[in-house]
Amino acid sequence: MTHWVHQIRPIRLSQRGPLRRIWTRGAKTLLLCILAFSGTVLGAPGTARTQQVLDIRAVVNDEAISAYDVAQRINLIVRSSNLPDTATARRELAPRVLQSLIDEALQMQEAKRLNIRVAKKELEAATALLEKQNKLPEGGLNQFLKDRGIDKRTMTRQLEASIAWGTVVQRQLSRTITISKEEVERALARIKANADKPRLLVAEIFIAVDSPTEEPIARQNAQSLFMEIRRGASFPLIARQFSQAASAKRGGDLGWVLPGELEPEVDKVLAKLPKNTVSEPIRTASGYYIMALRSRREPPSKGDTTVALRQVMLPLPPSADPQAINSQRALAETIRETVRGCTDFASITKELGTGMSGDLGRLKLTELPLKLRQVVADLPVDTPSPPVMDKSSVRLLMVCERRIPGANLPNSDEVRRRLTLQRLEVRARRHLRDLRDTAFLDIRA
Repeated sequence: MTHWVHQIRPIRLSQRGPLRRIWTRGAKTLLLCILAFSGTVLGAPGTARTQQVLDIRAVVNDEAISAYDVAQRINLIVRSSNLPDTATARRELAPRVLQSLIDEALQMQEAKRLNIRVAKKELEAATALLEKQNKLPEGGLNQFLKDRGIDKRTMTRQLEASIAWGTVVQRQLSRTITISKEEVERALARIKANADKPRLLVAEIFIAVDSPTEEPIARQNAQSLFMEIRRGASFPLIARQFSQAASAKRGGDLGWVLPGELEPEVDKVLAKLPKNTVSEPIRTASGYYIMALRSRREPPSKGDTTVALRQVMLPLPPSADPQAINSQRALAETIRETVRGCTDFASITKELGTGMSGDLGRLKLTELPLKLRQVVADLPVDTPSPPVMDKSSVRLLMVCERRIPGANLPNSDEVRRRLTLQRLEVRARRHLRDLRDTAFLDIRA
């Protein structure tokens, strides 16, 4: 059975406004009076709805979150996601929903502090996107909510918090992000090395682990979300409600990706995941991922691939004896173990001064002899091949670039933008954690 946690964190007076500084029992009583007055609008005194409004589940600085707020968000999740509408399901959702509402309150308070307001057009655009994601007609969201007995303000508040927080992150944190040229080059190299592998149409749910103390709760939340999806819950809706990645506002959708664009642990699982299935939680350095593989698209034919090729050729004398062959093979292995990338490979070529070594230009795989084609076809970029033996030489090959027609690989600007967004997500989570740590939180049983 889930238990509520009661916690009160001390307020930092230097960072809070006058209303927060005078947060006393009398101020709380005043807030309850205001809520009681609102009950005359929501329903007659004594009704279940009024009782829920008066039942305060959390206070976030000077803002109250009621049982009614929690119940309405649970209604939104349960009645639009194929989750069973049972007391058990609602009880299991309640702690996560309350935490989401607390975070949204902190996000909106931070936006207000920075004089950030959500424009009507922004809200309309977010609503239109939500309708499209749920295959609703234009303007159909209101009826969708009404048919399911969901207060429209529940959805509006969530959208407003998402938009406002996005503006906070861009305005306050984006200028602190710096991506080096070397980081972009490493990311591009990983993507290019996997250019001949299948493209994957994927969606994600991400639960962050920013400190060791968060590990148990994060693992439990990730496993609970996985089990809910396994029982039939909507992946996009669960992602929108609980994922901590920027993709949450798109229902977790990442579009088409190549191996090398995601974290290595995720790539490894996706390589074996059947189409139209969802992975169990995947632990990475940053947290837990639940991945949905919607489709897999095979890459263009390898025969159309072109490679920028270099070689080191170590000649063998006619009728070379075993000792000469072994000597040249040992030299080739030494070069292979010590060379790093095409620039280093070119330098070795010049030092050796052998006539057939050097840049072979850009060639189609189909233009290479079968023996060399088999070596080069799957050879990672900037990596020396194993020694290739024939009667007259021992050679090493290196692919400096691989181009696959129709591969649509990202350019350096796109990679930089992606890395920036990833770094920004981490900063945003830390900023929200700092807001949580310095807030007055009263979470009630």
